[in-house]
Amino acid sequence: MGAYEELLREQGQRLRRLRVQQGNPSLRVIEARAKKLFAEEKVSLPISTQSVAFGGRYVGQDKLMWLVRTLLSWDRFGRACAPPAYGDSALDEWYERWTAITEARPPRNQNVAAPLPPASEVKTVEKELPLKPPAAEPNHARLPAPVSDEQETGLFLTYQSFAHSASVLTVAFSPDGTLLASGDGNGTLWLWDIATGQLIGEPLTGRYENLRAVAFSPDGTLLATAEGNHTLRLRDPATHLPIGEPLTEEVMSIGTVAFSPDGTLLATANEDGTVRLWNPTTRQPIGPPLTGHIDRVNAVAFSPDGTLLATAGMDGTVRLWNPTTRQPIGEPLTGHNGDVNAVAFSPDGTLLATANEDGTVRLWNPTTRQPIGPPLTGHIDRVNAVAFSPDGTLLATAARYNMVRFWDPTTRQPIGELLTGHIEMVNAVAFSPDGTLLATAARDGKVHLHKQRGLSRPVSAGSLAERAMLYAVQQGHRVMLPALETGSSTPAVAFSPDSRLLATAGVDGTVRLWDPATGQPVGNPLTGHTGPVHTAAFSPDSRLLATAGMDGTVRLWDPATGQPVGNPLTGHTGPVHTAAFSPDSRLLATTSRDATVRLWDPATGQSVGNPLAEHDTLALAVAFSPNGTLLATAGVDGTARLWNAGSGQPVGNPLTRRTGPVHTAAFSPNGALLATAGVDGTARLWNAGSGQPVGNPLARQTNQVSAMAFSPNGTLLASGHDEGTVRLWDPATGQPVGIPLTGHTGTVFAVAFSPDDAVLASAGQDSTVRLWVALPSRSPADR
Repeated sequence: MGAYEELLREQGQRLRRLRVQQGNPSLRVIEARAKKLFAEEKVSLPISTQSVAFGGRYVGQDKLMWLVRTLLSWDRFGRACAPPAYGDSALDEWYERWTAITEARPPRNQNVAAPLPPASEVKTVEKELPLKPPAAEPNHARLPAPVSDEQETGLFLTYQSFAHSASVLTVAFSPDGTLLASGDGNGTLWLWDIATGQLIGEPLTGRYENLRAVAFSPDGTLLATAEGNHTLRLRDPATHLPIGEPLTEEVMSIGTVAFSPDGTLLATANEDGTVRLWNPTTRQPIGPPLTGHIDRVNAVAFSPDGTLLATAGMDGTVRLWNPTTRQPIGEPLTGHNGDVNAVAFSPDGTLLATANEDGTVRLWNPTTRQPIGPPLTGHIDRVNAVAFSPDGTLLATAARYNMVRFWDPTTRQPIGELLTGHIEMVNAVAFSPDGTLLATAARDGKVHLHKQRGLSRPVSAGSLAERAMLYAVQQGHRVMLPALETGSSTPAVAFSPDSRLLATAGVDGTVRLWDPATGQPVGNPLTGHTGPVHTAAFSPDSRLLATAGMDGTVRLWDPATGQPVGNPLTGHTGPVHTAAFSPDSRLLATTSRDATVRLWDPATGQSVGNPLAEHDTLALAVAFSPNGTLLATAGVDGTARLWNAGSGQPVGNPLTRRTGPVHTAAFSPNGALLATAGVDGTARLWNAGSGQPVGNPLARQTNQVSAMAFSPNGTLLASGHDEGTVRLWDPATGQPVGIPLTGHTGTVFAVAFSPDDAVLASAGQDSTVRLWVALPSRSPADR
């Protein structure tokens, strides 16, 4: 192990030890504590940042000091106290350690550089006065660094990464989708060939720092670049060469640029509070600047029909202009609390999205200039960029804390998982013209290229085995991956919300975490239960893992560190069989052999209300509806029951038609259906609203059904059986899909789909977990 890795490992160990010494607060508690302590600094320590630090990976000095100061705001007895101020001797060792790590940190290109192509394949660029060639030994990679493992990210997966030598500030696709332009804090322009992933020619390094903006003209013949503070250039994307002299005016400092849809106008957002319009053909300004903002203008965007120009600024306002008359339209759009950093029109022009420094995104009707509903919340700090997909069905928002979120602009609800991968602030985001690719650019010096999930790769490369497997997957077949050997009979399996972890519960009393991509264990087994563990469930916000078992306790864990969170939850008087979190992660439901169902507050570890005790004997299963209003339970008495999750009162009559215990219950993703199954070998679908059966039972099996799970998009229902098979069903028709999946040599106790719908996991009595991979199934609308 090198010095750098050893120093990081030691720092991670010391941080974990310090956390334990200060009372072992959970990551969620640390996050809340930091936000409260350092409110004036607008400090945020999200769980992702803490996980990086505690895991022995590199974090910046400010983040490290915030974390250490937060931990030192508890004394050794876990009581709150004042954090050490900057300059306090208690921080000296941490500063010295961070300095040593930073000095030992290898250059960025050391890990990402790829072999240079033959000289014949490298396009050259003529030298020009405003540009200087890269240094003899530039500190950047000349070729993209492919990501070795496709990162599971829900709607999109990361498949390629391009490395800059400085913070990447801007990124844009050419209109035909063949080129990607990116600019960085060193003032360097990069052009990439999307098809080959190769850098086209040499990076062009300008005289100034900060290439802040790039934009292609609608016909693809021009590339506008905002270089340094006062230089706007038009370039030929094919040759990289500038066209004419720079477009400059005194005191103008350019932030972003945008072409009108017909290419006849070019708008620039300027730090002097003005917006300027240019004629790209003559390279001359059109009339005087547009004035109205009282501080720097951060963003500009034309409506799809070119009749509107939206501008956003540090003054907290968004303004609409008629670009032909150059006059403002109506009053400014107000409501944001702080800087407005980005603005974008939907492809049909009916929506305008704006991003704020306070972490919110607003949608507006550009015709009425009125907001549409409350702000979109989910980011915890400044949102830097917004972009609509070309078909208008997605809105991507990029935030300060290394993440991108996706939203449905119609329902205003988040879609899929957070897109992660960058280790520092995401500055820009852009969809390709056909919507199949998404580019993200960040302060970590990387441009990640993400591919829309479900798009297959060409079956033209690789060995025969690789091509055969890929073809099978593309045809919708489930292909079995190597089994995970858990060491004991495995009653439960669960994926984390980001698909990065798989938790298994063992009869040996342990809980294990796995990397489902590699099949390797993550960290040491989680121990503490004094008997077999029956269930494992991740909270939807990824912050907790709940486990329960024969010892009658429920335990909460931090999945990022593998450490317990708080004391065990006690109250059941018998073994606990299942656990499920509510969609908002604020409630945890558990079932027990004591014939009760209990609700808990995971934040306090306290029970909520009285136990639900309507089952005649022990309850075996529990599930929340997707909107969190209903709770379904199933028991040995042969019934399934629905409850009001808020009041704890039963809803309607018990769902009966069983001749034996009901082992499992699962809601469909849209909440319309409830699936139940049990010892009698039948699986039934119920209308969750009326409590009435839907259609006939799924084809009856000769063996009992032990587990059921819907796929994330609701097009498949998986069932696990005691003869060792997993079966797939179409909930719409009640008919089986394909042949049973075989491989287990004993009862299949649990089944779970990964949140991205690409992997199905099954856990069995034979001490294995089997993973079945396929392309995500189509949504009902595509079928």
